[in-house]
Amino acid sequence: MIKRFPPDVEALRSYDTPTLANGLDGLTDRPTNSGYTRPPIHAITPGMPPMLGRAVTATIRSESVWPTREERDESMIGLFNLLASSQEPTVLVVQDLDGPEGSGCLWGEVNCSIALALGCEGVVTDGLVRDIPEVSATGFGYIARGVGISHAYVRVEAVGDVVEVAGATVRPGELIHADRHGALVIPEEAIDRLVDSSESVIAREQKLIGWARSQEFDPRELRQRRLDH
Repeated sequence: MIKRFPPDVEALRSYDTPTLANGLDGLTDRPTNSGYTRPPIHAITPGMPPMLGRAVTATIRSESVWPTREERDESMIGLFNLLASSQEPTVLVVQDLDGPEGSGCLWGEVNCSIALALGCEGVVTDGLVRDIPEVSATGFGYIARGVGISHAYVRVEAVGDVVEVAGATVRPGELIHADRHGALVIPEEAIDRLVDSSESVIAREQKLIGWARSQEFDPRELRQRRLDH
């Protein structure tokens, strides 16, 4: 299922998350120490291309026994239905309610293949993931706390709620940009100005970097150059 954003939104794929985070400075009232994930979650799939999608949110548990296998499998249907109903690309943002003790993997080759077929680009979770070689080959992105072995007793507890994942508060439908650095929530009011702002960031940085790497570099000019930057 191929889903695409309008060209002005799709253009955000051309930037990495640090550049977009810098580009957001001054575009909204959001504090600059919020709106992005923090360690220990990190990119698991090597060479992962940037993900860009509307957040589809869920919470999971894996340490308490599920009543039946059928109920565990049924818990996924609501999540898949949300992915299918989106007219734009999606990114799954999943909070593990068991916290660091959670050992079950909801995401492996089977669930990722279904999600990918429904137009989902990847998952951002403070839980665990598995089947790394197989999932990497599909292009589906993994940003997670770590790698695990078993599904344990994992099941979806709720879908479509506000979630907290690695320091980021994510609401359903928010625009998520994610790459090897982590995941960034892009406020709706900043989307139409973010490309221009990011280009300005790049231009200023490259000017300073070019001077620092040139024969003209002079430490005595550093303070003023930084102020100008």
